[in-house]
Amino acid sequence: MLFRIGNLVQKELWQLTRDVTILIMILIGPVLQLTLIARATTQGFHYQPIVVVDQDHSALSRRIVDAFNNTEELRVVAFLDSPDQIDPWLDRTQAVMAVTIPAGLEAELARGTPQIQLLVDGTKSAGASYAIGAATGAINSIAAGQRAATGGELPFLNVRTQVRFNPTLNISFFVISAQLGFIIYQVALIVAALGLTRERELGTLEQLLVTPMRRVELIIGKAIPAVIVASLNFIIVFLIVNQGFELPMRGSFALLFLLSVLFIVAEVGWGLMISAFSHTQQQAVLFVFVLAMTDVAFSGYTVPVERLPQVMQWIAQLFPFQHYLQILRGVMLRGADLSSLWPQAIALVMLAIASSGVALFALRRRLD
Repeated sequence: MLFRIGNLVQKELWQLTRDVTILIMILIGPVLQLTLIARATTQGFHYQPIVVVDQDHSALSRRIVDAFNNTEELRVVAFLDSPDQIDPWLDRTQAVMAVTIPAGLEAELARGTPQIQLLVDGTKSAGASYAIGAATGAINSIAAGQRAATGGELPFLNVRTQVRFNPTLNISFFVISAQLGFIIYQVALIVAALGLTRERELGTLEQLLVTPMRRVELIIGKAIPAVIVASLNFIIVFLIVNQGFELPMRGSFALLFLLSVLFIVAEVGWGLMISAFSHTQQQAVLFVFVLAMTDVAFSGYTVPVERLPQVMQWIAQLFPFQHYLQILRGVMLRGADLSSLWPQAIALVMLAIASSGVALFALRRRLD
């Protein structure tokens, strides 16, 4: 008995080594995902971009800016002329925080408690908390130095913090919005991947191929139901997270729905590609699982993309899910419009065209 069981175990292990897809799923995929997520979550938030409005132009304001750059958490990426220029930087997530140093800061230091304003993007609650703590610590270190130099007679600098989009730094905003996007992603991918694969497995694909229907018509006919199902699923899940879990909706629902359909089309293209290379539904689900693991690692689903290594950030631009999460959080949490989301919208258009084109080419070759 043990000999027969041993032979069976040896056969199963040998089959595993011959199946490249399974090897990727059980070895490379989990290692890659664990490495990226662990690296991002254990290293803290480094060099987060901030902008500065320096209206004082004094030695004190320059020391404050230097103190920001001397921290590991912050990096000044731009100096703005007025507070009116702050909004585009926060709306487009080009900066996590804007610091306004008022005119007369150094002169006011001798007469009262001068105030510095921190305007923070709260959609990424963890990064925002780190940025506030690092900026406050840097400012307090400058104030302590000033007090020590004058014999302790001067007051501390007063830091006024205003958090936009998520005043309480509620982490559920970040998590629920990511889960909303992932559900739509899964539905679009699975429905598209199983469409032709189910026909092939049941033996009905040959019957469809002998009908007067052209190959392109067959492929489009399989893609449209996946788009419809995923779009309806988006509406249902959106209502649940908005009404049931009180995730705010500050932007245009029509814009969000339009961009969501665009994202769904891009993912349906990926699903059709999977369908082209899958012989059974189980194999299609396996491919979807492997792709989902990769998307989770590169998309910002668990940790922001900007915290990945630079090469990984470039690769992440090839995944529609990464752009869609930025759109979701931008429209729902920031109230962003197309003027600030056009880079992500253009990326989705290009990726949708590319994935649909490749899927159409692959499926036509397989069906012929």
